[in-house]
Amino acid sequence: MKKLLCGFVLFLVSANGVVIGAQSTSKYAGVDNCKMCHPDIYNDWAKSRHAESFDLLVNVGKEKSAECLPCHSTGYGKGGFIDEATTPLLKGTTCESCHGPGAAHMGDKTKIQRVPSGSTCAACHQKTNIHMIPPK
Repeated sequence: MKKLLCGFVLFLVSANGVVIGAQSTSKYAGVDNCKMCHPDIYNDWAKSRHAESFDLLVNVGKEKSAECLPCHSTGYGKGGFIDEATTPLLKGTTCESCHGPGAAHMGDKTKIQRVPSGSTCAACHQKTNIHMIPPK
């Protein structure tokens, strides 16, 4: 049943109010699409530091920094995040930052990285990075 409810279709409305369906060409679905099928996981993420990662850049005036955006947005430089105005659902470290682009997933468990590898985390959280994961 989830397959029927989860979909990634954008709708355009013509000047006379007619709704025209249009499939997105992005390989990234955006966090609101993840939320449709995974609301509990979304709610946990929304309270996390990952959800606030783009805001940290804004606070220090680095929201356009090509050095910072790969870790503080989703898919920057890979067909995902462009800027806050163009791709607002990809700002921050969203589901697709760790699980990969999700537009093809939409209910198909084989089209998403269900358990990210350690190297996925290490891409942003490494010993030489100021945001490393603190030792336990």
